[in-house]
Amino acid sequence: MRNMLRCRRGSVAFATVVALVPVVGFMALGGEAGSWYVTKQRVQGAADAAAYAGALRVACDSAPQPGVMCNNSQPFDYRGRQGAAQNAFCNSGDTSYPGSKCQTSLPSGISQSVQVASLASWNGNAGKFVQATVGQQQPAYLAKLLGFSTINVRATAVASIASLSKPPCVLALKDPITFQGSPTVSSPTCGISSNSTADNAIGFKGNSGIQVNAPSFTVGGCSQTGGSQCTGVQTYQQPIPDPLSGLSAAIGALKVPNDFPNRACIGSTAISYEAGQCVNTANVSLPSALNGTYYITGRVTINGSPTITGTATLIFFSGGSLRITGNPTIQLMAMKAPTGPSALSASAKALMKDLLIYDDETTGNVNISGNSSSYFNGTVYVPNSPITYGGNSSASAPATGCYQIIAYAVNFQGNTKLDNSKCSSDGAATPNVQTVRLVQ
Repeated sequence: MRNMLRCRRGSVAFATVVALVPVVGFMALGGEAGSWYVTKQRVQGAADAAAYAGALRVACDSAPQPGVMCNNSQPFDYRGRQGAAQNAFCNSGDTSYPGSKCQTSLPSGISQSVQVASLASWNGNAGKFVQATVGQQQPAYLAKLLGFSTINVRATAVASIASLSKPPCVLALKDPITFQGSPTVSSPTCGISSNSTADNAIGFKGNSGIQVNAPSFTVGGCSQTGGSQCTGVQTYQQPIPDPLSGLSAAIGALKVPNDFPNRACIGSTAISYEAGQCVNTANVSLPSALNGTYYITGRVTINGSPTITGTATLIFFSGGSLRITGNPTIQLMAMKAPTGPSALSASAKALMKDLLIYDDETTGNVNISGNSSSYFNGTVYVPNSPITYGGNSSASAPATGCYQIIAYAVNFQGNTKLDNSKCSSDGAATPNVQTVRLVQ
């Protein structure tokens, strides 16, 4: 018996067990704290989504065509709560939002809150802001030993809504704007924008020769194969409404040649509507001096080294197309008051003001390549196919006015140059660019 009382076998194990009790407790408390961190991340994501969704709704009210390419059927706070609901956070009893992932009833002891408000200033800066505060209250377990009965996890996000002071000079309506080779784009006062939702909505392929000096905005992302071209691109922004969206349907509805008083023009050289009230249905060449509104359903190819100048609006539709190659010099100003057949409504003709070139091709694209040297004052509108600038072509706005490109997609290749550095705020078509970004 005496030997048993003096035996020390197992004493270390007993001491280890005693020491492990607080260690296990702290590990369990650490696990509970880890769950708070996970909840915090989810709450912050819901707050970010709520602030951004509410801000997008506010931006809709400032667009020139409310409701175009955005949904303004509900107030901004509804859109904010919907954004939170799509991330599984709702106020009690307020869960029926489109795409909601909220539970109709939460486990005992858990409650959620979502608050969305507009602010006239934030962090000392005046402007338009939407603030979202999302929270979740949940019971404490091991944390009760530290005096906590419940845990409140909250997060706040703030989104800023601002207007771009100048309209974009280059707008891609559907597909990306791409730069490849050694193009140069100088458009510091009006910039470029893409409505593409792709990860490469503005894409830079290559690095050594690309030079872009322009405020840049995309609905999607920006991609680059090297360098830091994406640094100045604001991604995931509000889509920009197409300011000429009503024009495609109006011109597409024209019946060729029946809607034209003198039907088809005769000859191999294009005749303006003012001169002949007809449509050019054959493949034609452009005269060296343009003056008027030209309706063309055939092909026009500018090649060689001609000089073409004047004030004109060129309408290519129903299979009409334009190709520019070679070494031409083209200096065109858009018509301020283009004319056309009576089938075109007054509203459609109003949209044609300052329209330089319209091309409704759905296959292929408009190509301006070779060594063409041009200046344009007006809008080139190609809504259904890409427009490509390649070779050593160059284009610029004159001393006054502006050269605007609105197309399905825009590609700059080779050594092409676009100079819009002299553009002022009175561009031909002036969509009100609204930018939305999270500032907290």
